[in-house]
Amino acid sequence: SSSSSSSSSSLQTTAVTTTRTRANRQQSSTVLQDHQATTTPTTTVQITELSTPSTTAKKICILGGGFGGLNAALTLSSLPFPPDEKPSITLIDTKDRFVFLPLLYELCVGDADLNEVAPTYQSLLDNTGIGFQQGTVQGIDIENNVVYLWTNSTGSKTTASVLYDSLIVATGSSVNLQTIPGATTHAVPFYTIQNCLELRKILSLLDSIPSQDFERKINVVIVGGGYSGVELGLNLMERLNSIGKGVKVTMVHRGNEILEYASEYNQKIAIERLKRMGVEIMTRTCVVEVMDAHGAAQELVKDGLWKEDEMDIISCKKPSRVVVCNKDSNQQQQQQQQILEADILLWTAGSMSTNVQKGILNSKLPRDSSGRIVVTKYLNAKDCENVFALGDCSRVMNEKHPYPATAAVAMQQAPFVAWNVYSNLMTAKGDNREEEEEKMKPMPFSLVNLGEMMTLGGQDATISSMGVVQLSGVAASVIRRLVYAVRMPTPQQGLVAAMLSSTKRLESLLKAKVTKQ
Repeated sequence: SSSSSSSSSSLQTTAVTTTRTRANRQQSSTVLQDHQATTTPTTTVQITELSTPSTTAKKICILGGGFGGLNAALTLSSLPFPPDEKPSITLIDTKDRFVFLPLLYELCVGDADLNEVAPTYQSLLDNTGIGFQQGTVQGIDIENNVVYLWTNSTGSKTTASVLYDSLIVATGSSVNLQTIPGATTHAVPFYTIQNCLELRKILSLLDSIPSQDFERKINVVIVGGGYSGVELGLNLMERLNSIGKGVKVTMVHRGNEILEYASEYNQKIAIERLKRMGVEIMTRTCVVEVMDAHGAAQELVKDGLWKEDEMDIISCKKPSRVVVCNKDSNQQQQQQQQILEADILLWTAGSMSTNVQKGILNSKLPRDSSGRIVVTKYLNAKDCENVFALGDCSRVMNEKHPYPATAAVAMQQAPFVAWNVYSNLMTAKGDNREEEEEKMKPMPFSLVNLGEMMTLGGQDATISSMGVVQLSGVAASVIRRLVYAVRMPTPQQGLVAAMLSSTKRLESLLKAKVTKQ
């Protein structure tokens, strides 16, 4: 998949420090002091130390249950640890559901089921021996090998600590709307189940208005011309057209061309589909500001150009005016600016690492200017042998450039991280260290380009693999869903996905047949 593995593991970090020393950290509680408010009196909270199955077993803690974190956990649970040295594995995520991001578009428009796209961690980890803890990470003390997090397991917010011998950070990335004035208020990001459900609500409300009552087109602006923006735009265009609502979709992309990292074949097919569907593409264009258009909407109703119910429906996310600036113009910025009317503003650009350096508990892990953890070719943090990072929150170099932040990269990194954690734990225990190290050498990460797949709306998709397979249309759509079923984290979930996908496809075919009749 080419979708970003963003979102499903959005673990926000805040600054805390602890009075616990290495000697007394085994106590059941201690006091945290909040160093973010140095000018105010110190507040204290009690820490509860999460129990582990064995006090002697090695402890592996994984932060983030996205593609990278979940697959690393499952791989670790299958490695041949000696029975008496089986480590305890704890997976921590802010949500209770894993999200298969490449199918989020289908879930939004009703072509996929929730249990196919977002199974619970409990169902995925059943009978694996992996523990799951829902919580929000507050800090990492790498000197004492402790993770601190907020949990709500007791019905109230408490601070818990998790000890580890090996730590895997796979916290992903999240969209950053705060740099653009007005974007946080008006834009709908598209990275999480919550974002998906919010857009579904808007679409459902639009469904409730009879087509004949719409006297104008719905204006949709999508910011970002990467994989997510293109897939979302085509699915949304088809969805709104299928219910008889006129729609104008404008895609705003700051790069020189959309899908700049896609294969030539997939890029060509996608651009052809976008043009055929009437999507306006604005490249080398950035968003400067998003303004409230609600006042303007009221005037349109007053003048009889809009109906009251049209404004009420679209006002579930206020209509906005998107101020954009084209970088091709030689004129002054004020003269370059153009205003786009947006009934629905969707944001798929501007992701950033959620592991931004904050506070002293997180200050020891090396990061780049974007907040990503700098790792070696073995995917361990620089100068830190027992802390590993993968996916969007990490930066590992591919010759001169970092690997792209995609689900495909995170999924391939997962078994490398799992093996290197296994290598690190087992060689540390070996009596004959040289012999053990030779057998269990860590493996440097190397990406194999297996190709990419994209949905182009409904029963359409495009596939490009290794320069050999190039396919688009209905056949590509069927293969894409089958491949994703195989790539599900567990065989059981793959079977569920295949069955639900087949059911949805059959329903779509029957619906299309009835419509023609």
